[in-house]
Amino acid sequence: MAVAVFVGEPLPSTTSFMWAFAAGTCGIAGLGAFYYALSRGTMSVVAPLTAVIGAGLPVVIGLIEGEQLELVRGVGIVVALAAVVLISLPGNASTTDGRRLRRIDLSQLPLIIAGGVGFGLFFVFLSQAADAGSTWWPLVVVRLAGVAFIVGALVVALGRTKAPRLATRADIVLGLPKIRARALPIPLLAGLFLLTGIGDLGGNAFFVLASRADVLSVAVVLSSLYPVVTTLLAAVFLHERLRSVQIVGVLLASLSVPLLR
Repeated sequence: MAVAVFVGEPLPSTTSFMWAFAAGTCGIAGLGAFYYALSRGTMSVVAPLTAVIGAGLPVVIGLIEGEQLELVRGVGIVVALAAVVLISLPGNASTTDGRRLRRIDLSQLPLIIAGGVGFGLFFVFLSQAADAGSTWWPLVVVRLAGVAFIVGALVVALGRTKAPRLATRADIVLGLPKIRARALPIPLLAGLFLLTGIGDLGGNAFFVLASRADVLSVAVVLSSLYPVVTTLLAAVFLHERLRSVQIVGVLLASLSVPLLR
């Protein structure tokens, strides 16, 4: 909101507001479905399928609406989607928990589809909000919609949690015991939360700018390559070893970028 006021952007139109609110609702709903599916132990299906649906749906919608893609760009989209799948695949299952996370449970397929559709519609609706004439205010509305959705979900979760005191239920729902167990200093924890929020908001802002500069399908697919950055950062800062399939995914991602230019 501060950026929107600073640059003097006029308040969004009703159309832009509605598209942005729809984007925020779909995005947070998709995120909820995604994490809930992960918690049920279906990582081997959830991560790659959600990524493909989330990136592929806007491509299909764009083509239906008349977007024209050259053959080279079409190949680039396919290569980029393949890269996302390879990077998102979990590692070898050598433990009971690892095997559980790789188990294919088709009963969770609705959650996977809901997560992917939520992510895909987030991109489509946010692009529509930006096309209606605004850049920063739609991002504000997206955040407000997400906050409203989360507050509603927290109220429901508090009501369903079995504990005698409201404070205890709030601790459980918010996961505060696990945060306290990490024993991180409050300033560091607040800084991490702030940095994460800025990164997420910045990513959304750059997507809006990219969707204005090029067709929606290309902007979405390039934005969906974020697992590459996550994987490389984990290798550099957490010293995680890249698996062969991830190396192939990074190479394919690197190849897809010039094809999409």
